[in-house]
Amino acid sequence: MAEYFLIPKRLARAAPALGRVTQWLEAQFARVFLWMLGRFSPEHAAAIAAMVFRLLGPYSNKSRAVKRNLRVIYPEECDAGIRRLCREIFGYLGVASAELVKMEQLWQEHEQRIAFDVSAKAQAHLDRGGACVFVTAHVGAWQLTNLIARRYGLSISTVYAAESNPAMQSILQQLRSAFGVKLVPSESGVKPLIRELAAGNSIGLAVDTRLDRGQLIPFFGVDAYTNTSAARLALRSGAALIPIRARRLEPGRFLIQAYDPIARPESGPDSRTQAIAMTESLHRHFENWIRETPEQWMCLKRRWPKSPANPATH
Repeated sequence: MAEYFLIPKRLARAAPALGRVTQWLEAQFARVFLWMLGRFSPEHAAAIAAMVFRLLGPYSNKSRAVKRNLRVIYPEECDAGIRRLCREIFGYLGVASAELVKMEQLWQEHEQRIAFDVSAKAQAHLDRGGACVFVTAHVGAWQLTNLIARRYGLSISTVYAAESNPAMQSILQQLRSAFGVKLVPSESGVKPLIRELAAGNSIGLAVDTRLDRGQLIPFFGVDAYTNTSAARLALRSGAALIPIRARRLEPGRFLIQAYDPIARPESGPDSRTQAIAMTESLHRHFENWIRETPEQWMCLKRRWPKSPANPATH
């Protein structure tokens, strides 16, 4: 989650005491709000959270990044259209919060609420007991993709970004326990993931967020610093690189889809070039998902460089 919602990051860093107080207040509000959501059914919790987030979110300091990202994807969209999409994105951020709170109930009722659609090639790999690198983007009900571990009895280590607000860390970690996976903080690096894959276990990552440096790869036709670690880990370990997505079908109903593994390039001068090609294939999946439901892409941080290059021609 974001470091601050109520005040600009620059102000908090200029006045650390104010920043600490703000984080404490935000955590207390979140604690009460999430507790309240837990009193309702998944459908009602999602509706309430969407209403609140849709009302308040556009006034937060994160709305600027959301609008900037949308402008890259929809350069011809009018200001009113961008504002509408921004408002809906915050609404679905509320829905995602409710889904996290109700995750255990959703799983306990998964026969009525959650369908799984695993491609034949992905299923064949699972049947062989092969390790997988499951990759998703922050689109739709992305948190539910972790439930594939509980459905198929898989040992999965999922990478997560530690909360910038320390007061929120324990709250969200407790809720994430319903995923049924081992949670690995992103600052641990790749060594724990390499060990898991070497042991025949699987890992899960969401790799659509911005890096401050790294490999520039086109995303919606504009070069963006991109995380290629998922492809590199798959190449190194021989694991299958499988895109996975969780779609919202209707309130309280979901479809988790595991796609065909991303094919390894038949030839390439080096593993770096192969990883880039595989990541470009992942980007095509992400772009399709986001175009289908742009209002469900949780793009709360700037995705592209501040002065993005002209749209790529390839």
